[in-house]
Amino acid sequence: MAQRGRREAILDAAMDLYARSKDGGVTIQEIADAAGTHKTTLLYHFPSKDILYEAVLERALEPVVEMMEAFLQSEFTPDRLGWYLDELHRFLRDNPSIPHLLMRELDYGEKYADHFVRIFAPAQRRLAEAEDAGLIVHVEPVFLVHDLHVQIMAYFCHGPLLKRLMGSDPYSVDAMILRRQYLVDQVAHQWRPDKPRIAKATSSKGGSDRQTG
Repeated sequence: MAQRGRREAILDAAMDLYARSKDGGVTIQEIADAAGTHKTTLLYHFPSKDILYEAVLERALEPVVEMMEAFLQSEFTPDRLGWYLDELHRFLRDNPSIPHLLMRELDYGEKYADHFVRIFAPAQRRLAEAEDAGLIVHVEPVFLVHDLHVQIMAYFCHGPLLKRLMGSDPYSVDAMILRRQYLVDQVAHQWRPDKPRIAKATSSKGGSDRQTG
């Protein structure tokens, strides 16, 4: 097996094992065994468990970040949001370990937080620009970006429950179309021009002031 192929096999095995571990308690030997390689070979590519785990997170998040960046480069519209969700849903459906890994990481957060800022920071700027241009009403970017992220990832972690509730495959093409439209409608609610604007929270002693206009 070529060096790159070995490295990718190790990352695949590590991602799968970490995604299925409730506490992250996966050993180097377990990962090496799952990858079909020797522990010394694994340590040649990844000198420590921390370095390996960082590489796993990077591999999981990089496509997600790239899709978000591509979405934010164009006009902020429901149609463009639909495109982004279609791409992201397809990626997560085809890589089921990733949403499980990222949802588990939300509970621990230290390493994940640094990566998540890469998604949140540009999204926050784009939301502020859209608000300043009068395209959307004011939304709290922390709530919107976090909640949407959790909704998307959780959907791909709850397959057995969703299948029982829906009575069909929650990851079929038809189900993915319905799921995408549900999320687009939810976010697109912010585009309603008749919705009263809510002022950003202030830190005055009297509490947050609200104004509509």
